[in-house]
Amino acid sequence: MPNDNPDRELWDESVQSVDPATLRRQAEEGLQAQWERVWDLPLPFYQERYERAGFSRDQMPALEDIPRTTKADHRQNEAEHPPWGTHRSVSLEQAARLAVTTGTTGKPWMIFYSARDLDTMVEMQFQHTWRTGVRSGDHFTHSWPGGLYPTAVLGGRHLLALGILEIPVGPPFTPEQAASHVELWRDLGVDALMCTGSQLQTYDSAARSIGVDLADILSGAKLMFLEASCQMEGPRKRVESAYGVRLHNISGAGEIPGFVTSDCRFHTGLHAPGSNYLVQVCDPETGKPVGPGERGTMVLSMWGLDAFYLRYDIEDIVIESTEPCPCGQTGPRYTLIGRGADKAIVDGRMILPLDVQLALDDLGAPEFVLSAGEHSELQVRVESEAAGAEQVRGALAEQLGVPVLVEEVATGSLPRATFKPRRIA
Repeated sequence: MPNDNPDRELWDESVQSVDPATLRRQAEEGLQAQWERVWDLPLPFYQERYERAGFSRDQMPALEDIPRTTKADHRQNEAEHPPWGTHRSVSLEQAARLAVTTGTTGKPWMIFYSARDLDTMVEMQFQHTWRTGVRSGDHFTHSWPGGLYPTAVLGGRHLLALGILEIPVGPPFTPEQAASHVELWRDLGVDALMCTGSQLQTYDSAARSIGVDLADILSGAKLMFLEASCQMEGPRKRVESAYGVRLHNISGAGEIPGFVTSDCRFHTGLHAPGSNYLVQVCDPETGKPVGPGERGTMVLSMWGLDAFYLRYDIEDIVIESTEPCPCGQTGPRYTLIGRGADKAIVDGRMILPLDVQLALDDLGAPEFVLSAGEHSELQVRVESEAAGAEQVRGALAEQLGVPVLVEEVATGSLPRATFKPRRIA
């Protein structure tokens, strides 16, 4: 442990508060080494891609000129060169652990971790866990999947090292399972819970069904919450007040080793480790960086790990945070708006589920489903308990500035996710 003060702001100030100029120099050196790895390993997928663009090993271009890659590019590469493609820098033979993403927006993705990368990931998890206020002796429970899901593959190594009791219950697939989780937490006591917005709704309903108040169980706990709307003060404070918790927003990218992000107690955006990752916010069409405060797609480059990602477009829509954070951590920080695949285009404007969710917040945040794709009007199905169709239509039209078509459906009729919610059709 860097020092024994449990009240310190950062896990390791010497790593997390490096001045921006030094971070830029480290990134330049690290990414130069990544560029050379393409030819030295070699990585045929990237080598061919870069040479087609007119580049060579001996002359690394400006970062923004390097062609982006996406998960779809990697999938195509693996289809052409089965089973694992020519893009991977860690082979199956070199892997110490395997993991699989949930496949929220497509086929689950296989990840190969080297032993070195696993150790680095644990160090990054220390930073994240400390930031959320979880400490030695706490009971930490979560509803993340098990098996080959990345969280399970890490096996709570960071929690064990910190002296934290892990209570992994898995997703609440049925009301009965959700109720059993609630009863377990009541018996064991909970100091921290990691779950998604959909899961919290499920647990609240299950608790009421067995005559238990979930707020009594969670009061005083830290809530590590995967729900984009709670990056905003109003929704966050509403959840904190309802359950008596201290909420920290979390995110990340499962296929990127160690890329776990969370906000600090100052809620200035999601902090990513600055020692291994450079985040660009880019125009989805051109790949060029956008201006401060503008929405763009997250393009990530990394160094210092065996895994290789250079100008990898995660295809999440984000806004970069550039002002210094009071917690003292430097490096990448952003607000997550949503997945690019979930967008609706209305009158040339991109609208994401979070836009709809925030527009409906004053109406009680009813459940909804947004029709993705290009339309002449925004098409939304909304559960009817909190507000009627005309009230919903008016709120959306006024706040989003586009024509709106609302279909009112019965409360409880829209599906609830057992893990990550996707509010699109």
